[in-house]
Amino acid sequence: MNIINLATMDRLREAEQLAEKLAGRGIKTRVHDESDMQRFLFLTKPLGHFILQVDEAAYSQAVSIIQDLQDENDPICNHIFSCPECSSLAVEYPQFTRKFLITPLLIEWASDLGLFKKKFYCRKCHATWLPAPASATPKISHSQDILVAPPD
Repeated sequence: MNIINLATMDRLREAEQLAEKLAGRGIKTRVHDESDMQRFLFLTKPLGHFILQVDEAAYSQAVSIIQDLQDENDPICNHIFSCPECSSLAVEYPQFTRKFLITPLLIEWASDLGLFKKKFYCRKCHATWLPAPASATPKISHSQDILVAPPD
């Protein structure tokens, strides 16, 4: 089973509610908490730190379900961060890589010195943007390419 990040959220309660909705439609999920990594590795106040994860094989089905929930104006969707450029759910905060230890630390120190601000990052289109409330992010578009798992 290859686990992939599906949705980024700020609150555990909403992440668990979305996980329950997906489980009710046959998709196994898990909620991963990145708050310790953000707090201690990236030295930042946790934001968008609850990551809803699914099996890669169920990714497109899960995105379709989230799109349906948005069409139904389900309030849970107001808590999902999405890219303002391409509407992808493949969002990370802060924009630093999670693959290496040294690079994020160097970038974090530069950020702490005020050389740049921490931003959200879209793994699909590589856009970055300053943090804003999740409710300010656009709905997911119904384009077919969003149903393909984003590259890591």
